[in-house]
This record gives sequence, structure tokens and C-alpha cells, in this order.
Amino acid sequence: MKIKGRHLLVLIGMCGMLGASVGLGTNVAGLFFSPVAEDFGIMKGSVSLTLTVSNLVFAFSGLLAAKILNENSFKPILVIGTALMAGSTALMAMASNVMMLYVLNAVKGFAGGMLGFVLATTVINHWFYDFNGLATSIAMGTSGLVGALFSPIISSFIQSSGWRTGYLMTGAMMAVLCLPAILFVPCINPRSKGLSSLGSPIIKEVSEGGEKAAVQAEKPDGFIMMLVMLFAVVAGASTALPQHFPGLAESYALVPAVGASMLSVCMITNTASKVVMGVLIDRIGAKLSSLLYVGCVFAAVILFLVLRVSGVMVVSAGMFGLSYALGTVAIAMLTKELFGLENYGAVYPKVSLVCTVANALLSSVVGYLYDFTGGYTVTLILYAVLLGCAFAAVIIAYGRKKA
Repeated sequence: MKIKGRHLLVLIGMCGMLGASVGLGTNVAGLFFSPVAEDFGIMKGSVSLTLTVSNLVFAFSGLLAAKILNENSFKPILVIGTALMAGSTALMAMASNVMMLYVLNAVKGFAGGMLGFVLATTVINHWFYDFNGLATSIAMGTSGLVGALFSPIISSFIQSSGWRTGYLMTGAMMAVLCLPAILFVPCINPRSKGLSSLGSPIIKEVSEGGEKAAVQAEKPDGFIMMLVMLFAVVAGASTALPQHFPGLAESYALVPAVGASMLSVCMITNTASKVVMGVLIDRIGAKLSSLLYVGCVFAAVILFLVLRVSGVMVVSAGMFGLSYALGTVAIAMLTKELFGLENYGAVYPKVSLVCTVANALLSSVVGYLYDFTGGYTVTLILYAVLLGCAFAAVIIAYGRKKA
């Protein structure tokens, strides 16, 4: 069985939605920091705070999306969310001060959260019972791919026509990327429209008086929830480290080109690792796939600590790029396997929230640890401990589920 026809259009729609809300909404935001700061005559940190505002609102908006997302609200959310996200981004071109950018980024983050991971994974879970891991990973990976492909284009617009034109073009690109979902994705659950999903759902049934009755969704196990939250915190925290790779290389007295290469290789792995994880999950499950990836990221941290040579550092950075799949594909699929599709909408937004917040917080913590200690050794030891905790959390969570 292959992904084709209507199912392919649905997948393209979700790829476009994540490409717009995450790829353009977050991954290219840094292109505007310097030109906006220079134009407004303010510190770059004040402008970079716009991304923090957007990301935090994005995370909390996902909680709301889970509560209001249903077949009746689906199309209005797609249309209104696209208008708000693209419109607020385009309006940034008219901002006269950084406060206006804060407000517009909050609107963009709200709309992006409504159209982001919660909506996309919910739709994919209903449309793809077969190739679910692959479809999820392709959609998740699109966010990084869009950021990589569109960054040079937007950057050239900023260089040639100014940052205001850059915002206008970004808003227009967001609208275009969202169109396939608006036009080709008719509903959340294909059965509601008399359509078929790819593959057949596994429905738990019990015999009752000689007749089969569907089992009601069980209340999520609080202890397993805590373990998955811990995993999400570590996954989110891990993706905060790569931005410090240039500083890590510099602290080891390596030439600047090494730090740049580390970041580039890590970003390449970012996209590829998500697709590979999706294939692995379809073959061996989320548990083993997640443990394998955590083990590789842990090994990268150890290599950072003990082998401070340029070649090893670049290879280790590539291994560390697997952490991006942990913060996207892994937490989505672990949530689905451990809590079931019936509880996914209630659990995943909370897991995604703590992952995003952990990323935002650790970005600053890593910087402060360097300031206080004069190096990255303490930071790397902290990451090694956290990854060990994530590894244990997955094992314990699945053990508890079987018990």
C-alpha cells in the first residue's frame, strides 16, 4: 500500500500547514533580528524577544486548539487561522516600534498554535493508520525543510528591499503554503464524510451479552503522563543547545568554521532524522525508536566532552541533530502509543507545551551557565544527566503500561 490520491493531498496539506506555522513562523524569524534592531535603534535582544513571545503563545494556543477542534470548527479554524497568521506577519511591515511587533507576534503565535502540531497530528492520526509514523515524520520534517529553503529567499528580499518587504513576502508565503490544507483536506476524520482512512483502525472491543461493544477511553495514567512530560522537557531542552555550537567550538579554541559546520550538519540531520524516525516507528515502534535516538544524542554529548577535535565535533553535532526528532515525532508517537488515539487530543497539547517551554527556558539557561562557569562543561554534564533520565522515563512508562 502506498500514500497516493486523496491521502497524499491530505499529507501535502498538513506539510504546508506546518511549513507555514513553524517553518516560516519560527525558523526564519532570526533573519529579521539585526535589520529591525538597527532600524529601530534598539538592542538585538529586544527584537529576539518577539520570537519568545510568539513561541510561548504558540504553545498555549495548542491547548485551546485541542478543546475546540472538531468537524464543525475544522474549516473555520483553517481559514481564520491562516488569515490571522499571514495577516499579522504582513502587518509587521508597518510596525513603527518593537511593541507593535510584540503584539503582532502574539497574534501570529496564537494562529500558528491553532494550525500547528496539534491540528496536523490529529488529522494525520485519523487519515493514516498505515504509514502513520512516516506521514507524521514527513509533516514534522517539512517545518525544517521550509525554513532551510525559504531562508535564502527571504534573506535576499531583506537585503535588496528591506525587512518590511521581507515581512510582506513571508506573510504571502504563509498564505500560499496553507492553501492545500484549506482546499484539499475536507475533515479531521475521513469517516465523518464517508471516506476511508489509509489502513484500518484497531478498535478495542469486549464481549458483552454476546454482543461486541467498544471500550470507553480510559483515563490517562497520571504517572505515565509525568514520565512523558519529563521526556518532553528533555527533548525540548536538547534542541536549545545547537544554537550554542559556535560558542562551544570557540571555547575549545577551534576555528570559527568548525562551529559553523557543526550548526549546518546539525540542521541537515534535523530534517532527515525525522523522516528516518517515522520509518523506524512504523517498523519497530515508538519505544525502541525513541530509545535509539536518545542513546545517539547521549553519545554525542559524551563525545563533545571528551574528544575536542574538529572532525569529531562536526560528526557529534550531526548525531545531536537527532534531538529535533525527539521534540517533534517522538513525543507525538509516544503519546499516541501510551495513551491511545482516544486520549491523544487531551494529552498531546500539554506534552507539546512543556516541550516548547523547556526549549525557551534552556536557551537562556545555557547562556547563563557559560557566563557563570566560563565554559560548557557543566552544561554538557547537565544534558547527559537529562538524557539519561529521558531514557529511563521511556522504559518505565512502557513497563507501567504493561503492568
